Amino acid sequence: MLFRQGLADALDAAMRDGRLPEMLVVCPRGAGTWWVDAYDGSRRMASFLSDDLVPFVDRTYRTRAARGSRLVAGISMGGYGALRWALARPGLFVAAGGLSPAIQALSAPSIAAMPFFIRPSLESVFGGDPVANVLRKNDLYQMLLDDASLAGRAPFLFLRCGTEDKYRLSEIIGFFDRFASAVGLAHEVRLETGVHDWPYWRRVFPDFVSSVASRLVPAGGP
Repeated sequence: MLFRQGLADALDAAMRDGRLPEMLVVCPRGAGTWWVDAYDGSRRMASFLSDDLVPFVDRTYRTRAARGSRLVAGISMGGYGALRWALARPGLFVAAGGLSPAIQALSAPSIAAMPFFIRPSLESVFGGDPVANVLRKNDLYQMLLDDASLAGRAPFLFLRCGTEDKYRLSEIIGFFDRFASAVGLAHEVRLETGVHDWPYWRRVFPDFVSSVASRLVPAGGP
């Protein structure tokens, strides 16, 4: 999708003219997976990302295989996935970014309240049963509450969203901002005029990536 929407070319241009550091951009396909291991074991996207994809990239390409040289970022569902991955595997990344990230609280009642066209994908991944599900273990808020040391070990999180987002994600991100501050999680939130669509994302994406990339540790650094 980054290629189809012209964002890969925008990142390449930003690297060529020095607005972004040289980076290897990896874009796995995960439509409908929410970037987690499904409750029934049918899909193991989270395990694939950490256990297969990262090692493959590091042994195949010219990378600096260290936490200070890795970033993760995503848009909408991918924004949730990037932030969840950063909290689930805090030793992998120095920073993570979510652009219009879908970080609503995950619980059976909250899923039931979702729009009808979103519920099937959530239930197919997290489980539709009120008890037999993996909602709690993948909820960002519960992850931070269940591990008191996680906030101090987590990568820096950067969240950006349009204030006219039709899913009211700017309000959810405003709450997450206050929650993250309360638990001591290093983060930054930016809310601005924009909706939940590609014109907004195309406009801000290079600057969004630049904000996340500002956390990279220079070569030779710790």
